[in-house]
Amino acid sequence: MIFTDPTRGLPITPTNATVPHPLDSDAIRRALNSSDPAVALAVALVAFHAVTSPQLAGMQLTDIRDARLTLPDRTIPLAGPVLTRLTAYLDHRATTWPATLNAHLFINRRTAPRTTSVGRNFPWIAAQLKPQALREDRILQEIHATGGDVRRICDLFGISITAALRYTNTLEHPDRAGGSADTVGTHGAR
Repeated sequence: MIFTDPTRGLPITPTNATVPHPLDSDAIRRALNSSDPAVALAVALVAFHAVTSPQLAGMQLTDIRDARLTLPDRTIPLAGPVLTRLTAYLDHRATTWPATLNAHLFINRRTAPRTTSVGRNFPWIAAQLKPQALREDRILQEIHATGGDVRRICDLFGISITAALRYTNTLEHPDRAGGSADTVGTHGAR
């Protein structure tokens, strides 16, 4: 007797099986309170405003004016904890590289004498966090705070509706039962 698979001729529909998960709140807090001002600022910009890693690397000093960050697609009023870390980083930058002509916000010992941007891993290796995971954590926090307001998420983070729907799927996900009360994300960071 030979078995014939009845589903053999049916087309396979791909599904997006990835469900965003929150990061460890303690790891985020440690990175936000890092003694390295570049780490603290980069983590704060991603944790509070979900800025992407390429946006961070390309950010210019002139992109921040009057406590607002201007990106190509939107302008973001900076949160108080971000402004605190920005001040500390700018003081560190001015003290460490007083004569640099590099207009990028983030610089290091390799880029300070040039006008190039930092590499994609700066300062993430020192932060021991991945910027995409941190950004997903921030979006996840917001989707739970708004009860799944897709339009708001799209406008706030500059993502597509399809991407925002990926985060709304976590509202009913069994691993996330109880909402975001078990995650701290950026809550309580000072």
